[in-house]
Amino acid sequence: MARSRQTKAASIKDVAALAQVSVPTVSRYLNDRERVSAEKREKIAKTIDMLGYRPNPIARALVKDQTKAIAVLSTNTTLYGQSHCIEGIEEKARLAGYSLTIGILADSSRNKLRSSVRSCLDQNPAGVILLNFDQVGNDAFAYLPPELPVVMIAGDREEEIAQISLCERESGYEVTKYLLSLGHKTVYHVAIPGGGGGYTRLNGWRQACEEAGVPAPAPIEADWNPETGRQIGQKLGQDFNVTAVFAGNDELAMGIIRGLNDVGRRVPEDVSVVGFDDHPISKIWNPGLTTIRQDFRSVGMKAVDLLKDKIDDLAEGRGHTENWTRYVEIPGQLVVRESTMAV
Repeated sequence: MARSRQTKAASIKDVAALAQVSVPTVSRYLNDRERVSAEKREKIAKTIDMLGYRPNPIARALVKDQTKAIAVLSTNTTLYGQSHCIEGIEEKARLAGYSLTIGILADSSRNKLRSSVRSCLDQNPAGVILLNFDQVGNDAFAYLPPELPVVMIAGDREEEIAQISLCERESGYEVTKYLLSLGHKTVYHVAIPGGGGGYTRLNGWRQACEEAGVPAPAPIEADWNPETGRQIGQKLGQDFNVTAVFAGNDELAMGIIRGLNDVGRRVPEDVSVVGFDDHPISKIWNPGLTTIRQDFRSVGMKAVDLLKDKIDDLAEGRGHTENWTRYVEIPGQLVVRESTMAV
């Protein structure tokens, strides 16, 4: 089910009415504050903050000839998937003549998350690309005004905006079916944060187990730290019923392999392990890691294409066209290496 954003954005008229000044006075304040008296500046500033008013970024850019900018909202720019998405975004944005700003969504509390989004919007970007790889990114969507061009990467489908799917549910399903085809009686899943939606690798794992009629052990929740994977591997390694593990990303999978080795379990002879993302280290890990390859760089570049179409629509007065709700799927690819084998 799609979530709703702010249903009615405050207008410049709303600000003027509540601050008890004229619309031209608010406009002067927005473009050259020194032309407005200190008393009125204070009233307008308080009203803007109270209403959460944000000027139309395209209109302001056209009036003031500002440098075009795209904002990227992400909870973590160091993780493999996010960093490579941003790399693709930066490259394509630069070719299209846009600068890039990055807003970090560092806190899940409502007020701090709203403040993080506001700080980004205060820079008046022409549009926003939201990296929706976890719950904080998912929650940030609600604070983006509906008139602003937005493209979302990953997450459950939001029908009112343009979005790119990495087909994670399908890939999670494929990985689990592959492990079951090797003769394993079931597959244990170590889940990354924020993986509870219908479009996730977790959901694909669960679907594959249900269709095969095998028990689906309770998913094991993990954070992004590979050391957590090592601890989980040590625990799983003490249960000799565990013969196949599907980890939510490659870093966790590598940690799990190390943890299994710590307690004397061999990979893949005793336990098959699969990761997700195709981190560059996965191919040289010992053993080489079976995984899902995702083309994050291409995803980032495609997000800029979608966003630019929406920005152009708005700048040329076309309003909301089909560009505003386009849905693009970029599927992953199963890469089989040495960390899995038939039983």
